[in-house]
Amino acid sequence: MIEDYDELIIRCPQLGGEVPFKYCRTMNEDLPCRRILVCWEFRIEISKFLGEHYSIDEIQRALALPTKTRIDTILELIEKAKKVKEEGE
Repeated sequence: MIEDYDELIIRCPQLGGEVPFKYCRTMNEDLPCRRILVCWEFRIEISKFLGEHYSIDEIQRALALPTKTRIDTILELIEKAKKVKEEGE
């Protein structure tokens, strides 16, 4: 079952704290985190798990580099906030 490892805990290098496997397999719009292979390779048979529970297309989408950088996302959010503030005045 896809939930078999959900209770396992690991330290997340992105968040800097502990997270359960469930978070790692669902955090990317219900797809796995793109770092899941690196983080979990010594704890479970992660390649086998991904192959059993996700299509090739889903795995490729999940492991692909993000289309926007964090800076791009932050700047986009700042612009949206400015527009909301201007419309409210």
